[in-house]
Amino acid sequence: MNQPSLTIDGVHLPRFIYGTAWKEDDTQRLVELAIEQGFRGIDTANQRRHYHEAGVGKAIAASMDSQLVVRNELFLQSKYTFQRGQDHRLPYDSEAPIPTQVEQSLASSLRHLGTDHLDSYLLHGPQNTVGLTADDWAAWHSMEAIHDSRRARIIG
Repeated sequence: MNQPSLTIDGVHLPRFIYGTAWKEDDTQRLVELAIEQGFRGIDTANQRRHYHEAGVGKAIAASMDSQLVVRNELFLQSKYTFQRGQDHRLPYDSEAPIPTQVEQSLASSLRHLGTDHLDSYLLHGPQNTVGLTADDWAAWHSMEAIHDSRRARIIG
């Protein structure tokens, strides 16, 4: 599939990005199939409630091992999710300050996906309030630091 792309801040985004939510035990097989069919954008989240990020990483590794794709051909997007959007399998210490949670979640995503950077790292929705909270801003500022360190090429 030859996909035209968009460019944001010098980063090429495929027009079609394969979403990995709610795939559960089929995640690895379905992501491998998506890559075989030409998808080069993969969206996931470090939120075990709806995503199986480790399965995404296994699919990427298998696709790279079979020389179907190389890392710089992929656009990998993951997300930090506040505790209210998680179940008991948190990828971070929920008692830690928000910036630490964001960093721990990113480190877990990078480990799951077998990469040293993400192409896009998103805030998976602000807190459930009217207006942005101090925690929302703390998460955002942490993501800015992650972007500045080049562990995420774009943030949002």
